[in-house]
Amino acid sequence: MKNVDPQEIENNPRPVSGAPETARPDLNLSTRSRLTPGLSGWAARLKTDWPDYLLVGILLAAGLVVVWLPVDWTRNLKRPAQAPNYAWSSFFYTLVFGGAAWWLWRSRDAEERFRKKWLALALLVFGPNLLNIWLRYSAPLTATDPRPLFGRDADIGLFFRYGQFLTQGQWPLNFEGQFAEYPQLSFPFFWLGTVLSGSNLETFYWVFPLLMTFCQFGAAAALYGLGLKLGRARAAFLLAAWIAGCPALLIFGYTRFDAAPAALLLAGIYFAIPGDLKGEKGLGVARRWPLWAGLSGLLLAVGALVKWLPAVVWPWLAVGYWRARNRLALRNFTLAAVLGGLVFTLPPLAINPTALLYPYQFQGSRRLIGESFWFLVQNAFFDPTHSTPEKPWGEPAKIALGNNWLTLAQVGLTGLVFVLALWRLWPVREARAALTGWAAAGLIGVAVFTLANRIFSPQYLVIVVWVWAAALVLRPVSWKGLVAAFGLMALAAGANFEVYLLGVYPDIWVRDSAIMFAAAFGLTGWLLWRVLYRPQKD
Repeated sequence: MKNVDPQEIENNPRPVSGAPETARPDLNLSTRSRLTPGLSGWAARLKTDWPDYLLVGILLAAGLVVVWLPVDWTRNLKRPAQAPNYAWSSFFYTLVFGGAAWWLWRSRDAEERFRKKWLALALLVFGPNLLNIWLRYSAPLTATDPRPLFGRDADIGLFFRYGQFLTQGQWPLNFEGQFAEYPQLSFPFFWLGTVLSGSNLETFYWVFPLLMTFCQFGAAAALYGLGLKLGRARAAFLLAAWIAGCPALLIFGYTRFDAAPAALLLAGIYFAIPGDLKGEKGLGVARRWPLWAGLSGLLLAVGALVKWLPAVVWPWLAVGYWRARNRLALRNFTLAAVLGGLVFTLPPLAINPTALLYPYQFQGSRRLIGESFWFLVQNAFFDPTHSTPEKPWGEPAKIALGNNWLTLAQVGLTGLVFVLALWRLWPVREARAALTGWAAAGLIGVAVFTLANRIFSPQYLVIVVWVWAAALVLRPVSWKGLVAAFGLMALAAGANFEVYLLGVYPDIWVRDSAIMFAAAFGLTGWLLWRVLYRPQKD
């Protein structure tokens, strides 16, 4: 036999001349051996994870069903007979998620399994929303009225008008010729929707809701990422999926633009919390925390210039950085927020200061309306005649509570949350415990500030439910606590929807408004208690 050089064998994998025929490798066998581990791995994963796939399928089916059913119910708007339909659909939808919480909490390894559910989360966010957008755009109001259901929403037409002005390089004006009543960073959404729709109103009806659906996914991704970072992926996954498909929130989620500031607010909270971005290394990457703090401050500044409310959380986070003894993070957080705000404010201020300041003057001059917690207080204690405005968004005939008093009450209640946080959270110095506690307290401050406004538009609840969800992830609860939170959020969202839908019936919408504020303040108070009780525990 010919001598074989070992070096030749190492460098040349092909059979060397003179080697026996049986020594040649079977290429087909080699290929099968490489494929078998992959196939067996998928089979093993399917065998162990099939309950999760089944659970996600059930949640998706629930979201699709409750989206599909109300389309027919809303063909004839503002009928009190529709109230039970929405109530029962929301009840069963929430019951499914409550069962999912019970199922996941009884499994010991579910937390680890739900660290890799990004695709499932995307399906649960986009599936119900895209179906609802398509149904509402393609289904006519009635057999004789071919307009899409979205065509009845006046704000969609207003946003399209704003977008038309922006595409022409002009400051947007409303239908009365007044400047736009929203901050300047809301304009890019109107402009982009108009551009993508080709300046066609019929196309804009579904393009703008589609943009807002991506913002909904941004909020869901930030919430889920926060859960991953803190080891609470199950709760974050369920909360994000519930909000994204809740039938009482869909119409407000993308016929307005509140999903955009909600996404920016939650992204700011996500980057503010110390730790590895995937939650795998704990505080092992603490040296990068000051950089993420700067990004958090910038996101909150941008969110505030889209729609104000994200700015409310800023003082709580600033104190959290201070108590965590990270002066560099506090500096970056502050500078990024201030410089970002100036960069996005000074140029338009130089171009048209009157138009830039108009939203603040307009909102500051608005008086008490029926859709407000303080109207319920006035109606019960300060108005012997118990006069009720014709519509929830109208002003009552008699206003006993003026703007100054109501602003003082709103700021006072929000300040009370801050003072309580100072009292209970000040001793906490460990970085993660301090920031999770202060962030949760700040989110509760956002909820109180919103609920205590003298004007409560129904779309405000879109931000508030994401705020509640983030607070629940920051201060974890058992599956029973999560189910209770689902129930209160569903009650608030359902009642809020009924106020809007049945606004032509004063005796009904006042009752539903009281239910909404009772559920909302009840959940907010419970979350505040969880933050203040045993603040050292993270």
